[in-house]
Amino acid sequence: MEARIYKPKRHRNGKRITGRLYRARVKLTGDNKVRDISLGVSDKQVAQQKLNKLIQELEHESAGLIPAKAEREAAQSSLLDLVSEYVNELTVLGRSADHLRHVDKRLQRLVRECGWTRLADVTPASFQTWRKEQAHKAPKTLNEYLATLSAFWTWLRKQSRVSVNPFELVERTDTRGKERVQRRALSDAQVGQLLQAAGKNQLAYMLPLYVGLRRNEVKTLRWSNLVLGESGGLLRIHASVNKNRKEQSLPLHRELAEALQKQKPADSKTDDLVVFNGVPKMKEFRRDLAKAGIPFLDERGHRMDYHALRTTFITRLSTMKVHPRLAMELARHSDMRLTMKTYTDAGQLPLREVMDSLPGFGSDSRIDSRNLGPTGQTVSQPVTETREMKNKNSLANTGESHRDSSLVTTSHEKSEWRREGDSNPRYLLGIHAFQACALNHSATSPRVI
Repeated sequence: MEARIYKPKRHRNGKRITGRLYRARVKLTGDNKVRDISLGVSDKQVAQQKLNKLIQELEHESAGLIPAKAEREAAQSSLLDLVSEYVNELTVLGRSADHLRHVDKRLQRLVRECGWTRLADVTPASFQTWRKEQAHKAPKTLNEYLATLSAFWTWLRKQSRVSVNPFELVERTDTRGKERVQRRALSDAQVGQLLQAAGKNQLAYMLPLYVGLRRNEVKTLRWSNLVLGESGGLLRIHASVNKNRKEQSLPLHRELAEALQKQKPADSKTDDLVVFNGVPKMKEFRRDLAKAGIPFLDERGHRMDYHALRTTFITRLSTMKVHPRLAMELARHSDMRLTMKTYTDAGQLPLREVMDSLPGFGSDSRIDSRNLGPTGQTVSQPVTETREMKNKNSLANTGESHRDSSLVTTSHEKSEWRREGDSNPRYLLGIHAFQACALNHSATSPRVI
């Protein structure tokens, strides 16, 4: 081990200048790194005492008796300051505003309700105690809190402020017993009833019904995102708002474009919100459903909420026989199974029309029940005529001599279908070569009696 204190020296204007404060140079046994640390004192005895304490701490850290100095300092840091620093770094990395809002809100709530003040106060046991008290929260929501806390701890570990992430070992809340929310689609008649009863919310309902926008996309839609024309229009969805984080453009239906033109104020600016009244919340939406005579839950237990209007748009694409790839693109999904299974209401599919359009199995079809045998298969008719071999396909015209091999010749005459079917010349050449070798062998080999 190497350990000493010294005052740094340097040359300035030809003179050798000695520093005022002591520094320590330490290299532990088995350590390849030499640490050069400022002691911050000018007294030699005090510097020696600080060096001895530093050596003791480094040896304890190397043996695992105490955490590293950076971890000990971080453990006493304010947890809210670390959360703010974490959110700022996510902002620099370009995370969406919605993601930043969720991360900050979840971590702030955990700090407040778990009673955490410093980083040392945070333990998996305290989080699990808080989770048990959240009976009103869905398992999916609790898992999102756990994922946010684990990601925060991973960031601290990369910053060398903690050594391990204990929340990676915490089990997620079981969601298998929790039924998935099942949404249904509205029929065309119900859509008309809802739009008539919507009043000031009509435009907020038309956007998901005609183009499949989500709640946050409708809420943040501005006139600068729209290009309106007489025969329709175009909608631009920014990557920061789009759920798949992609910049996309969607064509607008003519009726929606006309409604937008009527709703657009004459003095509107490009940054103004399209739905200035805001997207109706659940209580107001259910009131509009009651006015239109539409139940919130159907006989299957499937619900009708605001996001179900997007389900109506995607289901309508399937009922109109839109190609699944086109439906997936209009729905802005990355997986066709999500479009075809989750967002398509099977109760609205035209199963009766499809069944009625299928051809039957009557007497005018290819299958005739009168010609079926007792086992259900067609009775084969006996062959009453023979086919003469064509001279051009006979073996005698190929220049080969088969007089000594009547069995082979007869076999070829009886299996004309095989010779016509085996059109590969290499296959025929191999058969003839094998027959020739067999004849030569029988002529030259002695007979065994």
